[in-house]
Amino acid sequence: MTEIKFLLLSGFFLYLGAFFYLYMIQRSLLYHPSHLTPKKEGFFIDLKNARIWVERIESDTKKAILYFPGNTEDYWIDPWKLAKMFPGFTIYFLHYPGYGASTGKPSQKAIYEAALALYDRVHSDHHHLVSFGRSLGTSPALWLAANRPVDALILTTPFDSILHLGQRRYPLFPISLLLKDPYESIRYAPQVSCPTLILLAENDQVVPRSSSEKLIAAFPRRVPERVTLSGSDHTDIIDHPDYASVIRNFLARVLSEDSTPIHSRASASVRAKSTSTPELLSTV
Repeated sequence: MTEIKFLLLSGFFLYLGAFFYLYMIQRSLLYHPSHLTPKKEGFFIDLKNARIWVERIESDTKKAILYFPGNTEDYWIDPWKLAKMFPGFTIYFLHYPGYGASTGKPSQKAIYEAALALYDRVHSDHHHLVSFGRSLGTSPALWLAANRPVDALILTTPFDSILHLGQRRYPLFPISLLLKDPYESIRYAPQVSCPTLILLAENDQVVPRSSSEKLIAAFPRRVPERVTLSGSDHTDIIDHPDYASVIRNFLARVLSEDSTPIHSRASASVRAKSTSTPELLSTV
């Protein structure tokens, strides 16, 4: 009996140690800051705990894309490749806190605040604004569209929440008690009213299809358009031959130079909302 108690007690402390270890290293598992991104042309935005660099690739246009990248995608090395895919748009490529030329440390709160600050900095300079995110970047892109008036939302390989993905990956731990940055996109989707395009990879090995499906089902106000690119995976979807054309066709349909942009015809309540910082979802 003594040996059984010892084994049980040892197992408990091992589990507890593993729990606290996972708690301590969780952000190093979630974030993979790239510092290879060249800083060419753009501007800094000063936040309370970070100085955020925004790479701006300009065109002679009144249309702009606010781009929120994934952790390790190719555009960190060559954001101008993205701009070449969408001629006629000014591209704002956000360096997350702790990434690229930005200072600070990455977190859900810091990245959401940076997304909001970017919008508030540039929205009056453009006739149309598009919020566009990939992978990790789909959460700030969606959150921005839920809290600021934009003309279109584009999400590539989105997830419903990091909380759900984390629980799936670590089923033995109470992830809801552990996770600092849950990125619960599924909670923001009901607030999005603009035209939305979702691109899925046929063979996504990072974001389970069930996760993306749960997110899509959470858009009650406007059903998103969805396109699954055959033969693609989570990493190479942006290299699919139809990737850029699907997005360009979507934007050509939902944006028009002679139409009044959503962010200009917003109601008084939305205008008032856009002058103040919305409450961020609390994190544990």
